[in-house]
Amino acid sequence: MREGKASFTAAAVAAARALTGVDPVAKGLLEGPLAWVARAGRLGPGAPFAINLATLGLLDHIEMRTRAIDAAVRSGVLDVTAGATQLVILGAGLDARAWRMPELSGVRVFEVDHPATQAYKRARIEGVETTAQQVTFVAVDLGRDSLQDPLARAGHDPGARTFWIWEGVTPYLPLDATRATLATVAARSAPGSRLAVTYGTPAASAFGAVLTRLGLYGFRLVGEPIVGLVATATLHEALAQVGFRVLQDASARQWAARHGRGRPRVLRVDERLVVAISGAP
Repeated sequence: MREGKASFTAAAVAAARALTGVDPVAKGLLEGPLAWVARAGRLGPGAPFAINLATLGLLDHIEMRTRAIDAAVRSGVLDVTAGATQLVILGAGLDARAWRMPELSGVRVFEVDHPATQAYKRARIEGVETTAQQVTFVAVDLGRDSLQDPLARAGHDPGARTFWIWEGVTPYLPLDATRATLATVAARSAPGSRLAVTYGTPAASAFGAVLTRLGLYGFRLVGEPIVGLVATATLHEALAQVGFRVLQDASARQWAARHGRGRPRVLRVDERLVVAISGAP
């Protein structure tokens, strides 16, 4: 990853969010070819449709994942008796929830990410008004570094309820690193805190073995190899070991059924979203 540059996957996700309309801030965070992709909707509805088909449903997948997590965040912070007052986004990339979700007006947001991606984002987001109470950037390489001390130094309060987002990151981490991060998340989670984490299963996709191998090879080519596919039972066990109880575990097709607005979607990647709660029976 080059200094001052966003990771390729972070930029691709932002472009997909911009093109599908779930994130009006995202297009301002991009440069180069992906900035043109993010603005392709100006050419008419046929352009996003063609890009979605050409990318084997990437736009639909990112849109549905984003809407599913947004819904979980709203539920987690707006509860009048148990709402979170802190939001930590692990591997934030070019996430712009703190600049587009009015529901975060009473929430302090901590964005945790690799220093290179974070430096790029901070330069691009400067001057954009936040909708959150406060945004604090925490530079951490989750693949190598501990999360505990940087969050403490940044002012995260482990005694206050936190909503944690870990979106699109675990496939890039070995299982040991995922377990270590979950342990830190649990240690800094007051009872009733929630975690929304996406994960890829060993099935990877419904495209078949050959296309799946080609896709995984593509990630290696851009320097972001997939190394952390995990079975559902294994992830649930890891959550239980650190005191999290699973509230829901939904597939991409289930995201579409709930948030797809009745339109058919191209969803072929076997990624799931778990929402879990800490310290609850």
